[in-house]
Amino acid sequence: MTSSYEKNNYGEVFELITRAAFPRVTVELGVLHGYSTLHICKGLKFLKDHWGADFKFDAYDLFEDYPYNHANMADVRKTLDDNGYKDTVTLHKEDAFEVYKHYENRTISLMHVDLSNTGETVRKIMEQWDQKLVHNGIILFEGGSVERDNVEWMIKYNAPSIRKEMRENPIINRGVGWYAVGTYNKFPSLTMLYKRFDEEHTP
Repeated sequence: MTSSYEKNNYGEVFELITRAAFPRVTVELGVLHGYSTLHICKGLKFLKDHWGADFKFDAYDLFEDYPYNHANMADVRKTLDDNGYKDTVTLHKEDAFEVYKHYENRTISLMHVDLSNTGETVRKIMEQWDQKLVHNGIILFEGGSVERDNVEWMIKYNAPSIRKEMRENPIINRGVGWYAVGTYNKFPSLTMLYKRFDEEHTP
């Protein structure tokens, strides 16, 4: 299963964060071959088997409709089914920047965003999903390290820095401690935003 996450064993990170978050509703934007999807499923299954947790997990991608690096939806579904996760996640073929319309405010516990991320991706996602996230909810973004900001395609296309956007984004930084932000720096890096406050739980 091809994934930039695989080399540094990010699967374990996804599984453990999922267990800790105990999410009622999880959304993933960007699936590719399903590496992160598989490990989020593993975390959710642990919670169900050990704690009887009830959950919903939706994963979105354009799959074969995406003109660049992509996987086939049927192949990803088969991989997940073969690993015992047939009923754990629902795959959807849809534009990731339209998905937010399907969810009510304060309903999402855990998100993972891996959309060839740039600073612009972070800006759009925060605008669309901040209000969807529950108090104590988590958003995970692929990227956020200096190394990831300087990969070849980011330089070639003069893409906005993820790291800079995290530091300056007005939603992330609208209040002292509103979001706690931390980055796992091993390539490709993963930035976690933990929503400590919202309109009903202000500092």
